[in-house]
Amino acid sequence: MYLDKELCFCEEQAVTASAVSQNVINVGEDCGSGGNVRLKVMVDGEDFATLTSLRVGVQASGTDDFSLFDTLFESGSIPVAELKQGYSFPLPSLPVTHKGFLRLSFTVTGSNATAGKVSGYLIMNDQTNV
Repeated sequence: MYLDKELCFCEEQAVTASAVSQNVINVGEDCGSGGNVRLKVMVDGEDFATLTSLRVGVQASGTDDFSLFDTLFESGSIPVAELKQGYSFPLPSLPVTHKGFLRLSFTVTGSNATAGKVSGYLIMNDQTNV
């Protein structure tokens, strides 16, 4: 799997409370029309601890300040027992049309986390032979 810095939402971003990704990606309004543009969001660098669960969402906006945004989809709540190094969040491909700026949202349930890091990217294909 090839990763592109221009398509990176975050790399080993500490998520100890509900937050959004470090980076916003300007993909234009029809990023999904050429094929399956997928998201790779994974626990990377540090296992999660002390929270109850974590949910990852994808938000789209017409402007990079996200003053108004839509949530395209969310992963569902993933329990802390599963949030170990290498865990990939179950996210679908991007829809064919959406607003041009994208970011990730992280929603912590229960206590704030004392540890846990996430990396997230837009990708064309996921490596599955590992």
